[in-house]
Amino acid sequence: MQIEVKLSIDSAKGYERTAQTLASHHIKDECYYDFFFDFSYRALQERDSVLRLRVPCELHSVPAASAAETYFSTTEDRASRTTTEVRDDGGEDDAKVGAATTAALTSGGGTVGGYDPDAEYEAFLRACRGQNANLGEAASTQSNLDGTVTSHVGSAFSSSVCGATRSRALPQPIRVAGATGKLFLKQKNTVQHGHQMTFVAEDADVPADVVEALVKLVPVPLFATGVITPSGPRSTDPAMNAFTVLSAYAQRRPCSDDGEGDSAVKRIVAQLTEIASAYTSATASRSFRKRARSESQESDAHFTQVRFAAMGARSSYTQQQLATAALAEDEGEQQKEHEPPLLSKAGSSTAVAATSLEAVGGFLTLRRIYAYTGVHQGVGDSESGSPRDAKLHETLRVRLDKSFLLPGFAIYELEVPKCGVAVEDVTEEVCTFLKRLGVHYHTGSESKYARYVHYLAATRDVEQSAMDVKLRLTSVNGFEEVRRNLQRLTQSTGTSSSLSRGDAQRSSQDKRYISNTEVDNADGDDCDNDTWWQTNPSGDVQETNEDFFFDSPEQTLRRGQTFLRLRKQRHLGNYVLALKAHQMFTGGQRNSMSSKLELSKVIAHALVDNPTQFLRDHYDNFSLMKTIWDEFGVRELCRIATFTTERLIVPWWSAKTQPSTLQRSWASASAKRSGLAPQSQPIFKSTSYLLSQKLQQAEKEPEVVDGRSKQPPLVPPLLIHLDKTLYKLPSNTKVARVPFSHGRPWTDRQCETYEVEVTNIEDSTEPKEVIRELTELLNGMGVEWSVGVRNKLEQYFALIDA
Repeated sequence: MQIEVKLSIDSAKGYERTAQTLASHHIKDECYYDFFFDFSYRALQERDSVLRLRVPCELHSVPAASAAETYFSTTEDRASRTTTEVRDDGGEDDAKVGAATTAALTSGGGTVGGYDPDAEYEAFLRACRGQNANLGEAASTQSNLDGTVTSHVGSAFSSSVCGATRSRALPQPIRVAGATGKLFLKQKNTVQHGHQMTFVAEDADVPADVVEALVKLVPVPLFATGVITPSGPRSTDPAMNAFTVLSAYAQRRPCSDDGEGDSAVKRIVAQLTEIASAYTSATASRSFRKRARSESQESDAHFTQVRFAAMGARSSYTQQQLATAALAEDEGEQQKEHEPPLLSKAGSSTAVAATSLEAVGGFLTLRRIYAYTGVHQGVGDSESGSPRDAKLHETLRVRLDKSFLLPGFAIYELEVPKCGVAVEDVTEEVCTFLKRLGVHYHTGSESKYARYVHYLAATRDVEQSAMDVKLRLTSVNGFEEVRRNLQRLTQSTGTSSSLSRGDAQRSSQDKRYISNTEVDNADGDDCDNDTWWQTNPSGDVQETNEDFFFDSPEQTLRRGQTFLRLRKQRHLGNYVLALKAHQMFTGGQRNSMSSKLELSKVIAHALVDNPTQFLRDHYDNFSLMKTIWDEFGVRELCRIATFTTERLIVPWWSAKTQPSTLQRSWASASAKRSGLAPQSQPIFKSTSYLLSQKLQQAEKEPEVVDGRSKQPPLVPPLLIHLDKTLYKLPSNTKVARVPFSHGRPWTDRQCETYEVEVTNIEDSTEPKEVIRELTELLNGMGVEWSVGVRNKLEQYFALIDA
């Protein structure tokens, strides 16, 4: 497992200041283009994994002029801005920082990102061999693909980059002719609190012809716009599948260079095959699963041991995988003899479809590498430390990265790779170094590719019609009663009848509380303890969400039955921005036009810090900001409400109004219990799994197999949300107290509300029937309820006015 330090620098100014300070310790510059591949159902992205091909590019791919230009960063450089989250401001004034920078420039001979002996020597050797003798002719000496890319980029700059000017266009990648590439498969690629941890399988010497074959699969518009736009149905040609290219390369290089063990690319292909098998139904591709297990069983056993030892065991996940594999093996031999030829053919095509790899993105990065000694000396502890620490500092390297993700968007990062057990000390020292420079930064929370995916999603129109059901529980007793019995009642079809109606009513009415009573402030203000939530094998999820709502000072969105919400998922550390427009409540049913996208931590902080500035900076490229700018005419944003919701999410497997065609998330023993779908149906694991099944089902031929009609469409289970929302209400000190009456409180007060929601409703499902079945469930428990008539934001203002 690799461990490294990752920090996100907020602005171009901070990036240049750091580079200038470390100039005297500069080692070399690198430029490369990263291509990312994933399955069509995005299995790698769901598993926090990345398949990346890194191709070296000429340094002049990033023009010298662009280094002087102020590229739009994810957050503008606002020195006076403060943050509400953990932010490192630095304590030095500009005069001291300027003096330190000047001293560094003097000692470094003014070589800011300048002379690189290694690069110059390599250029000299290429010139001697007749390769790229004239840098001005570098583009013409590239392959035919590069020539196509160059011409396309030139035309796209003036036409199709969303009206962007040339200064905001993406730099032109110029590949090094005949250079080998690097192929990485990073699994469990997690970034937390500035620490990046990942399990890496790396092939550092991918031949040029394999690189060329993989790059040819990348759509040309990516180099100009940074976006891969789907055009028509996916190609079924095996030559257009990156997995086919990698498999052929693995067959050509089956063993490692020393002849002991499998080659790196063979291990990568085996691990990709194993991942794909988890998204393929057991009855459709038993041989596919068996082959994947036999090829990677030994390496996976070692991988699993290391992963669980380093990051904690996930027993439910392990049991799920073992049970699924055992079920497939047990049924395989019995059904193989009786399996019709057409079904075997369909299963084979399904297995091939599951391994369809396609290009999903890419971007150019300029990397500057420095000796870590510069950071250590900048902290001022050059004389302290043991000889062992001194040796560590000599071997460590600092990487300053500038990545051009989209037109007008560049991100800046500082990384220290291969820290090992000293990662905490290195992180603290690097943070102290940046503080003394006065550079604003955030501790890393996600990889470059994750940030790229988030920015890409923000530019797309993701509006869709949303429909759900909302009921309000009138007491805390009812909430506790539902929470105790919900899992049992929603997972077994006949269990509700076993609960006596009289017993349920008595248990619920023993201690009756006033509806939505105020709670004691002493119970805790921040609720920062994240240890209570868990994900259990039944599929239930408990989560804590902190919601920030934004509107114009005139509350334009509220008047239009719309809200803009930023949700911080405390249990995951994720941020989700949602716009629900034109909401309508009818008998507990809510209809709206919903748009959701996941934001990076840096973007979320920028929105919370200065909503109006964020709106003005991103209304032309973020789809949600564009909607409220154009459709609602909002020009200023402010935060109007903040509250916290504790939510329990339970799949409603026994729902009669929308029977699920999927099994639960675990198989074998659990699948034999009553009330579950037949074992011949696929297992419900995740959104990507559901998408993979739909894609595979769409590609199955023929329509009729062995006299039986095609399988019905896959339907996920309904999801029940049991919510407890905690509101912190401001005191109303402007109203004078009236003697001998119930006066208004002089301090902030807290109130709780309780709700039950049903989501994941398919278009073919009637919401009124869902309400009927849900109310029967609540009545069986003796729980008092009322029909939901307003959202949580309107409930907040209703409590303020009460």
